[in-house]
Amino acid sequence: MNPYMIKQFTSYTQRLGEKGEEYAVTHLEKEGFLVVGRNIANKYGEIDIVAHKKKHYYFYEVKSGRQGGWFNPADNMSPKKIGKFLVSVEHYCLVHRIKQYTVGLLVVRLCETTIDDSTIE
Repeated sequence: MNPYMIKQFTSYTQRLGEKGEEYAVTHLEKEGFLVVGRNIANKYGEIDIVAHKKKHYYFYEVKSGRQGGWFNPADNMSPKKIGKFLVSVEHYCLVHRIKQYTVGLLVVRLCETTIDDSTIE
């Protein structure tokens, strides 16, 4: 598999997740973050967003859902997924010699009609 191929999102939930990540990136950039990586995969898992601001790195997992939906997208973060995410981040920081970093979860609730009415937690 070519490592430079663009990831294809085919299912409804994958497309929803992609839209959520796009919204999260836009939000972070508006807040002054420089997004330096997206969907970074290593042998331990994947990091949705790597951002940088004021000599500090931020690693985000993004979970997306529809506003008014019946479940909280954050509930998709099982202890196993959290563990994989943290190990992926630690590996990335070790390889790139990053010492100051923060990890976080961004929950995006997308509006059905317009992205402008969407929210991020």
